[in-house]
Amino acid sequence: MDSLKNLLEVQLATSQFQSEEQVVQFLQLTGKLYLSSPSDALFYAIALENKLNIEGTEIGQAYIYSYKGNFYWAQGIYSNALKNYFMALELFEKRNDTMEVVQQLNNIGETYKKQKDFKKSSYFLKRALNLHQALNGLVQELILVNLGQLYMLEKRYDSANIYLNIVLNTPQINNKNALGFAHLYKGIVFRELHQYDSSFYHLHKSLGIWEEISFKRSIVESKAELGKLALLQQDFKSARQLLMTAEKEAAALNTQDLLMRVYQYQIDLNKLSGSKKTLINCYDKYISLKDSLYSTENRSEINSLSVEYEFSQKEKEYYKLALEQNILTNEIKTQSRFLLFSIIVILCAVIFILVLWNQRNRLKKTHDQLKVQKEKIEENQSEISRKSLELASLNKELYALNQTLEEKIVERSEQLSIKNKQIAKYTYFNSHKLRAPVASVLGLINVLELSKDGILDYTILAHLKTSAQELDLIIHRLKNILEAEIDDLKNN
Repeated sequence: MDSLKNLLEVQLATSQFQSEEQVVQFLQLTGKLYLSSPSDALFYAIALENKLNIEGTEIGQAYIYSYKGNFYWAQGIYSNALKNYFMALELFEKRNDTMEVVQQLNNIGETYKKQKDFKKSSYFLKRALNLHQALNGLVQELILVNLGQLYMLEKRYDSANIYLNIVLNTPQINNKNALGFAHLYKGIVFRELHQYDSSFYHLHKSLGIWEEISFKRSIVESKAELGKLALLQQDFKSARQLLMTAEKEAAALNTQDLLMRVYQYQIDLNKLSGSKKTLINCYDKYISLKDSLYSTENRSEINSLSVEYEFSQKEKEYYKLALEQNILTNEIKTQSRFLLFSIIVILCAVIFILVLWNQRNRLKKTHDQLKVQKEKIEENQSEISRKSLELASLNKELYALNQTLEEKIVERSEQLSIKNKQIAKYTYFNSHKLRAPVASVLGLINVLELSKDGILDYTILAHLKTSAQELDLIIHRLKNILEAEIDDLKNN
């Protein structure tokens, strides 16, 4: 429940209700508080209504009236419940929303029944049932149950059974509330008809349904009626235990109408089985509660004042929380702005540092490139100077060569003339001096080949030796000539 309340408060503080669906969803959340704390549910429904009024919108107003009527009804403030139901009925009729019109007519009939105005209750409930016609849904089942209860209160048990049997004989019914009330009222009808076994079955069935859905008010009611049944069966021990449990739970829920019923049953029990002191105590509690609830108007007024007091306390807490939340929100906004400003300053500083760093790197890179280019230029200048010196040296040598070129040409011409004479001498030496011994050696070899007897002629051999020695001598002379020429070339 605390988590649900926190969720509702957050939605009230932050949400913008711009559609009817959003309003209905919020009211459905408040409806989850309905079974355990109707006053809390009513507080949040009124808080939503005030928020929408401040914003100048009437979105979902009909549903707000309907839910407010339910929450007032749960606290026994029936006049306020009727007022809200009629306003919701008027708005739904303008919208031609038949299903919601049927729902509001049912709520109005049920509220008149609580005020014991059975004539008006019957009128609105039958009007709702007739208008429903072919429509199917949960509303029809509740109308039938409410009509069954109405005829039960008027002690028209046959009519009550007709409507209650329709609900109980409907297959796969999903409305737990309708089913639980049908069993509860059916059990009461059977009890009044002295059919106690059937009454016990239906009352226990209703109690099981209420415990399943945690409907605390109806749990108390079923236990009280079971206590009454045990009393009629003279099971005084079970009756006393059930009624004591019902009394404690009714007091805890502050359901004073049920508490009065429990006191009445306890008086009946103590008349049959109990001490005089206990009976007097029950009478005192009953009379004290009856005096405090002298009439329906007094009860409604008391409940209304109680609700208003709770509202004032809740509003104080709500506005206190809202103020604290507003202060916290402003602090968060201030811190967020400062944090955002700090982040922007840091980002600007980082960007500025990055720009300077990037510019420094580019300047450094440019400086390195210029330094490399300067070194290359200096190397090129050194190379150019060296080349210039080489060219100057070459020019000097060329000039010197040009000066001695004619002398060298004459000298070369004379050397070529000497060489030509040497070549002519060599050619002559080769063709005359070297040729003669070679021809002699070849001739002697031919003579040797022509000798048929194969006898070696020493005379020819002597001539061959002489020719060979002459050839060797000529070769040595030729070698000397060549070496002399080579030495001349080296010297030159």
